[in-house]
Amino acid sequence: MRAWGPDGRRAAACVTFDHLGEAAEIQIGAWRSDAPVGSHPSVSRQLPDLLAMLDTRSVPCTFFVEAWNYQHYSTALDSIAAHGHEIGWHGWLHEPWYQSTPETVAESLRKSIEVFERYGHRPVGARPPGGLLGDHDLRVLAEVGFEYVSLAGNVTGAQNGLALLPFPWSAVDGAYYLDSFAALREPPGQGAVDLDSMLSAYDAYLERTIAASGLATFVFHVPWQDRPERVAAIATLIDRIAADDRVWLASGEQIARWMLANPDTPRVRHTDSPPAW
Repeated sequence: MRAWGPDGRRAAACVTFDHLGEAAEIQIGAWRSDAPVGSHPSVSRQLPDLLAMLDTRSVPCTFFVEAWNYQHYSTALDSIAAHGHEIGWHGWLHEPWYQSTPETVAESLRKSIEVFERYGHRPVGARPPGGLLGDHDLRVLAEVGFEYVSLAGNVTGAQNGLALLPFPWSAVDGAYYLDSFAALREPPGQGAVDLDSMLSAYDAYLERTIAASGLATFVFHVPWQDRPERVAAIATLIDRIAADDRVWLASGEQIARWMLANPDTPRVRHTDSPPAW
C-alpha cells in the first residue's frame, strides 16, 4: 500500500487485546469443572484498568474475546463497546484452530453466532485462537459474515473477501513478559525482559513498518496486564504511535473496511507463521 487511511498516511497501526474471563483456562483444563465462573480478575481488575487508561486517549482499540463471554460477562462486553472500542471474535472457548478438526471449528462458529444474535452484537473481525489457520479455509469465516481476520503472518491484503490484518509473534506481549515466550522475539531471547526493552522493540517494528508502507499490529493479553507498569507501557506505546503523523492508528474494523473499499489493496494468500517455541 502506498498510503493508508483517509489522510493518506505512510503506514497503519492497530493495538489489540486478546482473552477475557475463564474461557481459555476452561479450554485447556486449567479451571476446575466445579469452580464457579463470573468473577475472573481479567474482568474485574485488568479490563477496568485498561479501559480507564484508554479513556484518556481518543484511540479505538480492538478486543478479541471468546464468544463464551457473552453468556457470563455481557456487562463487561457492553462496557468495552461503550468506551468506543471494537469487539472481535476469538473462538468460543479459545479452541486453537491449528489443533482443531473442521467439525470443532464449525461448532465453535455455530455457538458463537447464536450468542451474537441473542445479544444483538455481531463482530466483523476474527482472530482464530492460537494465531494459526492450520488446515482450515478462510472462507468459513467469510461465509458467516466476518469481514477481516488477524492471524500470525506477514501478508497484508485481501483474500476470499476478507481483509488480512496479520501480526508478527514478536509483537505479542508475552514475548517480553514471559520466559516461555522469549523465543518469539526477534532475535529470539532467553527470558523475559523489562518494559523499556519491549517498547524499544516495538519502536523498531513500527519504523520497519513505516519504511515498508505496511500495517503494524500489536497484541496484548488482558489477563497479563496485572501490573500498573504494564498498563503504563501500553499507554506509552499508544501515545508514541498517535503522535507520529506518518501513521494511521485505528481499530481493526476501521482498517479492514478501508482496505476492502480500496481498489489498490492487493489480492494475496495467507501463509501461517508458526511460532519459534
